[in-house]
Amino acid sequence: MKKYLKMYPIIFLAMLGLILSCSDDDNGGGNSGSTIVEIAQANTNLSTLVRALEITDLISTLNGSGPFTVLAPTNAAFDVFLTTANFPSIEDVPVPVLRQVLLNHVMGLTLDAAALRILGRNYATTLADGPGGDSNLSLYFDATNASIEFNGNASVLEEDIDASNGVIHTVGRVVDLPTIVTFVTTDINFDQLEQALTTATPGTDFAAVLSGTGPFTVFAPADTAFDDLLATNPDWATVDDIDEDLLTAVLNHHVVNGNNRSESITNGSTLITLEGDSISFSTGSGQTTITDGSGNTDIVLAVTDLQAANGVVHLITKVMIPDLTN
Repeated sequence: MKKYLKMYPIIFLAMLGLILSCSDDDNGGGNSGSTIVEIAQANTNLSTLVRALEITDLISTLNGSGPFTVLAPTNAAFDVFLTTANFPSIEDVPVPVLRQVLLNHVMGLTLDAAALRILGRNYATTLADGPGGDSNLSLYFDATNASIEFNGNASVLEEDIDASNGVIHTVGRVVDLPTIVTFVTTDINFDQLEQALTTATPGTDFAAVLSGTGPFTVFAPADTAFDDLLATNPDWATVDDIDEDLLTAVLNHHVVNGNNRSESITNGSTLITLEGDSISFSTGSGQTTITDGSGNTDIVLAVTDLQAANGVVHLITKVMIPDLTN
């Protein structure tokens, strides 16, 4: 079984200075004399993007000093987006929606292809608003293959179009605003959680629930957490072998209403899960641990604040068990 990348945001932050300094050496912070907008305006294959930037009043933003990394959907990418969403043209998309979709393609730092490949599989923060407008959406990327992919469906077509205020990567799909399901189904650390939420619990449409408006907070066990759970019962080879009623209760014990980011999780705080039992938190020695409904206290909140449009995901090191006596 693969090991979960419990340190990836820390690796991201620790490596970022070195990566960005290398990127600045290569790009000069942008050797091109043209801004991101000017480059897009000169590219006929990005004319729909330019029109969308005009509609949403983002021209001045992306003409600013930056630095920015922009994922630029091609005209063909926008055609697919409009057809799928049943909009006749880009002018028919509600402006607030279009603005957030565009901001979901913008990061407030320079991430060229080399930097993304060093980071491999990881998250970046976009300029799009999270629930309530007090956070920004996360963007999952996988740069371990020949083509870099964002949120599981938007692949880079052309890398490293250098601008004076950042870098552009053209993409073949519009990157939709992510839901919790987006991260669970694209992040390789959550393969067994995805299985638990789908094939192992056919009586509950968890995918529909966790794609809903929310917001929700999901404490998401990494694959190694499910490995440890399966090892406790010789009859459990995979999560599909766990009794569905039991597994459904366990999964509901990992979901809380509200967008509970890490800054709101303090020592002694408690949250009520959808299963009905509460979980509590203890902070100290540089980490936060969770006590679940059955009294287990060794559950570590390892990675926090993977922000989706309908809630937030936190990676944890063990599967939480509710009180099975009530």
